[in-house]
Amino acid sequence: MAAKSTTGDNKLPIDWKIVSHDGPPLTNHVGCIIRNSFYIHGGVSKYGSTTASAKLYKLDLGSKTWQDVSVPGSPSLSHHACVVLEDRYMVLIGGWDGRHRVSTLHAYDAQESQWITLRDNGFPEGAGLSSHAAMVLKSGELLIIGREGSLRIQRRHGNAYILTGSVLRGEFTYRKMTNDTSSRSGHTVNSIDNACYIIGGRDDQLVESHAGYHGASSKELDGNLTSQFVDITELVRPMTKQPCGRKNHVAVSGKCCIFIHGGETFDGRSREPVGEMYLLKVKPHLQFHKLGNSQIARASHVCVSNGDVVMFHGGIAGKNVVHGETYELTLANP
Repeated sequence: MAAKSTTGDNKLPIDWKIVSHDGPPLTNHVGCIIRNSFYIHGGVSKYGSTTASAKLYKLDLGSKTWQDVSVPGSPSLSHHACVVLEDRYMVLIGGWDGRHRVSTLHAYDAQESQWITLRDNGFPEGAGLSSHAAMVLKSGELLIIGREGSLRIQRRHGNAYILTGSVLRGEFTYRKMTNDTSSRSGHTVNSIDNACYIIGGRDDQLVESHAGYHGASSKELDGNLTSQFVDITELVRPMTKQPCGRKNHVAVSGKCCIFIHGGETFDGRSREPVGEMYLLKVKPHLQFHKLGNSQIARASHVCVSNGDVVMFHGGIAGKNVVHGETYELTLANP
């Protein structure tokens, strides 16, 4: 689907093309790429629903076909986070189970097609996680950026935690790192070199960066597609001021850059999801480049990358419609 440019060109330098109409309509779900498959788990099928799904689906990256691969043991969750360990395990962290915010962990073994029970300890009693973000560190530990809150009521904090453990041992331990992060909801966390960048989730302080958090892998940064992000910034004028705050967007790391799409803005213009696309260049200093407005506007969607491909599924569009289409990010032809 073509998109109109807001940069003065006839087309955007990068945009989405549809690859499947047949995915399950879901929002507030999670996803990841393991080997040659795009997995999605949980979420809700109707806007505002509190009934979390336990379904697991897989898209073959070659055939672009979805299939339900649910097996017994899958938890019912929405507003959770997930990471991939050992290119084999899809690890789910926290979320809403239909009644409470939880801090529990679950692992799906993509090689054996089964769920593994995990134990966790160290998280504050009476609290849980929802609309938070997570990433794998080079050390093998997991970085969790709140939102932490009580199990039911709206008392929330912006803490950061480190999760240490392994799927093979079946146990992980939470360790609080800091209370200094801002309270955010529906934010993203990405790593480039030795720093992590927390984007969105509040109406001010759009970007928060912290040194000393090195991501686990560079293949997502230097893939055939993501390595070209920095080249695109040379074609698009930098912005003179940062975009407004936003939440429930998606963000993907690339070479020296983070690609951002969609979400809900805090500027009061509209309560509907936007199609805005940006590249945040982190070196030599933080600088936003607006790529334009894609006609594909989404919020609370799932976006994944292996460096060579960037895809998103589902999410909310205008009039709070929940979608099931899958799109792939493509560069404009020269």
